[in-house]
Amino acid sequence: MATEARMITSDSALRLGLATATACLLACGSATYSEPVPLQASPSQIAPKPAASTPAKPAPPPEAAAPAPAPAPAPPPEVKHDPSHDRAAQLREAAGLLEKAEDARERDAKSYAEQLFSSAELIVGSAALAELASRFRQGAPPRIDTPLKALPKDSAPQPAVVGSSEKDRPEPRPKKGALTGTLSLGGKAFSGDFGVVTLQPIGKNLRAFPTARIMEQRNRTFAPHVLVVPVGSVVMFPNFDPTFHNVFSSSETKPFDLGLYKSGEAREVLFDREGTVRLACNLHANMSAFIVVVSAPHYVVTDSSGNFSFASLEPGKYTLKAYSERSLAPYTQEIEIKPGKNRVNVGVADDAPTGPLPDKFGVARVAKKS
Repeated sequence: MATEARMITSDSALRLGLATATACLLACGSATYSEPVPLQASPSQIAPKPAASTPAKPAPPPEAAAPAPAPAPAPPPEVKHDPSHDRAAQLREAAGLLEKAEDARERDAKSYAEQLFSSAELIVGSAALAELASRFRQGAPPRIDTPLKALPKDSAPQPAVVGSSEKDRPEPRPKKGALTGTLSLGGKAFSGDFGVVTLQPIGKNLRAFPTARIMEQRNRTFAPHVLVVPVGSVVMFPNFDPTFHNVFSSSETKPFDLGLYKSGEAREVLFDREGTVRLACNLHANMSAFIVVVSAPHYVVTDSSGNFSFASLEPGKYTLKAYSERSLAPYTQEIEIKPGKNRVNVGVADDAPTGPLPDKFGVARVAKKS
């Protein structure tokens, strides 16, 4: 009986504990706990856990301040236009060119220095800088400063070659003799080159009559490329290009320098000595031309194959001279013209330097590619 009583007592205690625990779970909301609660838990043990806190988002950075507007540019200084201010501006420009010219001269860039000096002359006039001219032009051909002449810009272009005594002064009655012939160059046929042939009657003091000619600059080319003029002729050198040119020659026959001048302007040169003149432009190395100054009364330019002819000649003995741009000196021989048709073949040397001529100070140049 005692044993049963103890069992009853134990069962009762167990049921009592379970009831107490159940009541506590129901009262406190057991579903929100993740850990078991002791049967004899204190109030602090059964308190609900705080919910996990969400990390706070960082505050956005402050917006960058808009850049301050750029200050308005200062208005350009007022340019006054009156004779005094305009002349002052020209003098300042010329002064700058003179300083650059002197710097170039000190570097021994003679041609460039002279171009700058000439540009300054164009602004203020050559008289204002006359005392400095020799400083920049020493070693160049003699300067020709004759007044510039104007030509219409729509003037007809010149042909490739000019020079025929029979066209310049046609015979009223043809003479009884005629001559045809062909020039060869260095033992080979001419090919695209032009020569000049003259005939001087032996024992007769006959001379060609001076005439006026034109040697133009157009499309950065001289025309005609080959020109024959009698001694005493005046040749005009007009510029029909939109750029400046500086025509010159260092030839012994006629050294000269025409300086800078613009489109529509021209200078003249008197050719008063027999011989050849090689032309060049100091600004454009690729430009060249060939002038033959003759005293003989009969002269003609060959065609590009070297062929030439004289239709009216007095029978007799003549001194024939043949010239070529590619020869250093003319070829000379004595021939006899008989009544009727005559023929002669002439060879000239191919010994002249090729390529661009040196500048007017004698400095070698290389042609620029166009």
